[in-house]
Amino acid sequence: MIAAFVIVAAQIVTGVQQGGPPRDARPPSQTGTAVIRGRVFAADTGRPLRRARITVSAPELGTDSRQISTSPDGKYEIKDLPAGRYTVTVARSGYLTLRYGQRRPLEQGKPLQVLDRQLVDNVDFTLPRMSLITGRVFDEANEPVSAVQVMAMRTVYFEGRRRLVPAAGFVQTDDAGQYRLLNLNPGTYYVSAQLRETWTVTEGGAPQTLGYATTYFAGTTTATDARRVTVGVGQEASNTDFALIPGRAATITGTAFDSRGTPLVGQSVSLGQESRGPNLNFMFSSNSGSVGADGTFTIKNVAPGEYKLAVGGAIDKGPIKIQERAAVPIVVNGVDVDNVSLVTSQGWNASGQVVVESSSGQPPAFTRVRVQGRLMQPELDPRLPPNADNGRVKDDGTFGVTGLFGPALLRATTPDNLVLKAILHNGRDITDVPVEMRSGEELSQVQVILTDRMTTVSGQLTDANGAPISDGTVIVFADDAQKWMENSRFVRSARPDQEGRYQMKGLPPGEYLAVAVDYVQDGMWNDPEYLDSIRRHAQRFSLGESDARTVGLKITAVDAP
Repeated sequence: MIAAFVIVAAQIVTGVQQGGPPRDARPPSQTGTAVIRGRVFAADTGRPLRRARITVSAPELGTDSRQISTSPDGKYEIKDLPAGRYTVTVARSGYLTLRYGQRRPLEQGKPLQVLDRQLVDNVDFTLPRMSLITGRVFDEANEPVSAVQVMAMRTVYFEGRRRLVPAAGFVQTDDAGQYRLLNLNPGTYYVSAQLRETWTVTEGGAPQTLGYATTYFAGTTTATDARRVTVGVGQEASNTDFALIPGRAATITGTAFDSRGTPLVGQSVSLGQESRGPNLNFMFSSNSGSVGADGTFTIKNVAPGEYKLAVGGAIDKGPIKIQERAAVPIVVNGVDVDNVSLVTSQGWNASGQVVVESSSGQPPAFTRVRVQGRLMQPELDPRLPPNADNGRVKDDGTFGVTGLFGPALLRATTPDNLVLKAILHNGRDITDVPVEMRSGEELSQVQVILTDRMTTVSGQLTDANGAPISDGTVIVFADDAQKWMENSRFVRSARPDQEGRYQMKGLPPGEYLAVAVDYVQDGMWNDPEYLDSIRRHAQRFSLGESDARTVGLKITAVDAP
C-alpha cells in the first residue's frame, strides 16, 4: 500500500441552495454567486506558495474554465461561480500537480460540490515536491554521451495489455552525459535511453555499421531485464548511470505501391520510433528512403529497435486528389529486414445520422457532438493529415468519419446532458462491435442514437461502522466480463464529494457490480485482471433504462495494485 502524501480539506461556511436555470444541449459559461477559496502550501516546509495556478472546471462553465494564481501568502479566491460539481486543480513549478481530493500518487481527483450562494472555504492544498531521477549515460568505452533521449516509463494497462508507457516528457543528456527526469510522482519507474546515431568500423577487413539499441537502466536491451528505480515523495534517485549497448545496424528493403498498384515514385518511406501512453505520445523520426521507379526502397544503417515504417501519396479520383497512407511495425535486431510490402490506402469511411431521443421535446443542438472511430490496432495507424471536420455532426444531424484503418469501434462524444444509447447499421446493433471495411469502402446509413434519458447510480460511502466517509473510489462495472475492455461504456469510476456522496450517470442498462476501495490508481479499472480481482467484494445490482439507483457502499480492503 502506498502511503498518503497530501491532505486536501474543504469546509462549507455559509450557503442557501437555490434552483438554477435549466441547461441546454450546450450550456454557455454561466455566472453565479458561489465562491471557492483556500490556500496552497509546500508540503516540505509548510510555507505558503505564491504563483500557484488554480484551475476550476464544471459542466456549468461550458468549455471555459476559471483560473487564478495565489497571492504571496498562498491565498486564492474564485468568485461568481454557478452551482455545480467542480474539478479543482493546482499546479506550481517544482511541485506535483494535484487535484482536489487527491491523497496519493496517480489517484483520481474528487468533485467539489458547490451550491448557489455558497462560500466553500478552506479548499487548501499541500503540494509535495516533485520526484526526480538523475544520472549519466555512457558509451561502451565508458565515455559520456550527449544528445541521448532519456525517458522515465511505467507499467500500465494500455491498448489491450500491460506495457511500458511514458511517465513524463523525455530529456536529452548534456555534454557530460548527464540527465534529469523531472515532474515524477513517487513510484517505480524504468529508465530508457535512445540515440539515433550510427558509425562504421572495420571487422575482419570488412566495414561494419553499428548503432545503439534502445537501452534500459542498468544496461540491457529488454525491458524484462531492466532494473526498476523507485522514488519517494520529493526524492531524487541519483547516480542512475548506465551505458548504451551497441549492435549491428541493419538494412530495410521493400516495395511501396498505391492502392491501384502504381509505384509511389519519389515518395519518402519514413522510419520512426513511437512511445505511446494514455496521456503522452511521442514519435521520433529516424532514417528514410526514397521509392524508386520500380516501387522499391532501401533504408540503410538502422540501429536495433522497434520501429514504424510509413509512406504516403495521393491518387487522382476525378477532379480531386485522395490522400493515401500505409504503415507497418517492424523490429530490427541486427539482421537485415527484406521484402517489406507497403500498399497505401485511404482507409474506410463511415457516415450516417445522429438521432436524439429528448424528453424535453426541444430540438437537438449538435455543436458539441462528434462521431469518432477508435482503432483496435493503433500500431497500424498511418496517421493521415488531421481534418478538423472529420466526424463533426452537422446541423441536420448527418456526419462522416474518414480515414479509418483496420477494425474500429464507432463512438460519439457528447455534452454532459446526452449519452450514447446505441449505434445501428441496417438494424444491427454495432455499438460495442468492432467494424472493418475495405479500403475506399463506406459504412453508410449508420444511425447513432443519443438520449437524455440516462441512468443514474449514486450513494453514500461509509466505513465499517456505517459512519459517512468522504474518501475512497467507487468502481462500477458490468457483471459480464466480456464487457471489460479499455474505456468501456460498461465500466465507470467516481470519487465522493466532501459529504461522501458519489454519482455517475449514463451507464447502459444491464447487470452491474459495485465496489468501493480506499485507493486505486487512475485508469486501473481498464485492466480486466484488476476487475476480476475485486469482483468477489462487489455488490450486485440491476439498471433498467432511465433507472436511478441508490447503492450504498462500504470501503473494501483491497491490496493496492
